[in-house]
Amino acid sequence: MSVSDNQVLLDILELLHKHISDDPESRGIDRAIIQATLQIPLKQMDDIITLLAQRNLVILAGTTGGKWTFAKITTDGIDVIENREKYADKLSLIQTLTDPNSEEGFDEAFKKSPPHSFTEQVTDAFKQASDQVLGATISVGEKGKLEKQLRSLEKELLKGRKADLNSIQKDWEGLKKNAGWLTPTIAPVLLEGIRVALDLPGSA
Repeated sequence: MSVSDNQVLLDILELLHKHISDDPESRGIDRAIIQATLQIPLKQMDDIITLLAQRNLVILAGTTGGKWTFAKITTDGIDVIENREKYADKLSLIQTLTDPNSEEGFDEAFKKSPPHSFTEQVTDAFKQASDQVLGATISVGEKGKLEKQLRSLEKELLKGRKADLNSIQKDWEGLKKNAGWLTPTIAPVLLEGIRVALDLPGSA
């Protein structure tokens, strides 16, 4: 189901606002986490984020090859979210984006929620990841380091709505850097965990 550009604009600002409220020193939210948390097409997200940046409502970081890595809400963006009625007309500024319903780049795996409980999803995913580490051709020390990172991330996700988003993001970035081959196993429950922590509609 497609989501209107105006709604995506608000959802992005609200997500970034929630994150900065929880962690004022954060450099922002990873682009993959924004896309998968809100479950929107990649092109639609990039077009709207670019427009928000042009209007100084968000600031982009880690830009390489024309693609940003992190997005962070600005004081102007915070003002828009906290005084929504005042900016009602300006929030209707997205009218000319090209092909907003495109599904290009969107991972279908992230749109489906397994039938069993979130706790079971997390437990199963991390058991599978642990088995992958055990069978990997890496040193015992490296295995121990990865197991520690996995346990830390699993423990945080299992806190549900009490989970700390900054801790989740740090553990996730560490795993992506040290063992990118584990991310396909963990990504679906990680994204659902973020939705749960943010108490977004449709979360477990």
